[in-house]
Amino acid sequence: MRRISASDAVFLDMETPNAPLIIGGLFVLDPSTAPGNFVRHRDILDYVESRLHLMANLRRKLVYHPLGLDEPRLIDDPDFDLEFHVRHIALPKPRDWRQLKIMTSRLISRPMDMHRPLWEMYIIEGLEELEGVPENAFAMLFKMHHATFDGKAGGAALWAFMQDTPEFEPVPPEKRWVPDRKPDALGWTVNSLQEGAKQWLANLKAMPGLGKGMWASAKGSAGDLREGWREMLAPKTRFQNKITTHRVWDFVRFEMSDVQKLRASLGKPKMNDLLLTVVGGGLRKYLAKHGELPERSLLTMCPISVRGAGDAAEGGNFVSGMRATLGTDIADPLERLKAIAESSKKGKAQAEAIGGDFLGNMLAMTPYPLRSRMMRGMLGMAERSNASLPGFANTTVTNAPNPPGGHYFTGAKVLCYAGFGPVVEGSGLFHTITGMDFEVTISVTSCREVLPDIGFYIECLRDSFAELQEAAKAKVAA
Repeated sequence: MRRISASDAVFLDMETPNAPLIIGGLFVLDPSTAPGNFVRHRDILDYVESRLHLMANLRRKLVYHPLGLDEPRLIDDPDFDLEFHVRHIALPKPRDWRQLKIMTSRLISRPMDMHRPLWEMYIIEGLEELEGVPENAFAMLFKMHHATFDGKAGGAALWAFMQDTPEFEPVPPEKRWVPDRKPDALGWTVNSLQEGAKQWLANLKAMPGLGKGMWASAKGSAGDLREGWREMLAPKTRFQNKITTHRVWDFVRFEMSDVQKLRASLGKPKMNDLLLTVVGGGLRKYLAKHGELPERSLLTMCPISVRGAGDAAEGGNFVSGMRATLGTDIADPLERLKAIAESSKKGKAQAEAIGGDFLGNMLAMTPYPLRSRMMRGMLGMAERSNASLPGFANTTVTNAPNPPGGHYFTGAKVLCYAGFGPVVEGSGLFHTITGMDFEVTISVTSCREVLPDIGFYIECLRDSFAELQEAAKAKVAA
């Protein structure tokens, strides 16, 4: 049994019917590399079961204190049913990329069963008409809840299911899995009081760090405050409109060789800054086409892992974040890259000065029952309101690079990988940057009412990359 952290609990309290906090990824796989050149569903079940011990949270479910006195706990699910989590479906006609992306959108729109371990895997067959993909390929979609997996832990879960070679087998568990017993109310209450006392001691120890972090935050925001409170908020765009349950999802792929060539021609800027420049250019083109481009630049929140040397296989959330400009007010892509690099450098310095444990410590200062009710109350008021919410960022851009090496699932080679993330009230657009050794993908998650023409936005991202390539060529030629 493990008590979830204050940071984990926030992702439970933030969830609404319109905003399930789902993260994960979609893989397209070629079974011709598997033993026998095919993969049966029974093979997949056996394969997944042989790897469950690599991520303990895959068998853990949430339980709640009967009086709501404490953060929920994660315990082993005594009724764990692998076939509930691993599901076999087929892509309907016309069985092309568009249909696969529509199906992905629908699957990530659905909330998860909060009484079971918080993950689902969908094996999708019938990909006969996917351009550039072998006829017998299949897809694997993996969903996780943000309350038990942050980006790094989610990546660890995804890659725990992968092989370096088609024949690779994991080290078996040291002992047979036996589920924990569910805690009784009295024992849990006593334990909660003990944990509460420990937390308050930890809070006292954290006070100097909190003070330092608050001072660093105040100094970092001083420039914006001098410009007025308006400058503290992101400019108003369609991405701050009310969100619905109707998710849309799509992605664009760039050859890694093209990305690295572009990066080299520009003096090797940070990869994250380069790709933020592509996103900023895509947003500029998209909003300008709709006559909605603000004078001020859009802002993004970029999650930063603060797990340190901690084992990502333990799950949970260990994230901080930085806010950066996207340069949407700058037409020249090279000048936009320069502005983003400066903003990112400043944002990272401020995040480091504040401290990676600042947010978690701040949350832990407030007792869980009060914190949970306040959060749910504020979200309830926002949901009942017809007004859109102001935000400190217009979008989120998370960079989740995959580990190097060959990647196979049940012996089937990974041909393509793209991620997805949650949208919330006040920030209805989420970008996930990831991919394989041979390509980079930028995926987009939103809702139909906020981004009804996601295909056009994907074209804007593609055009933004091409524009940056042309600017780099002109710079080299000059």
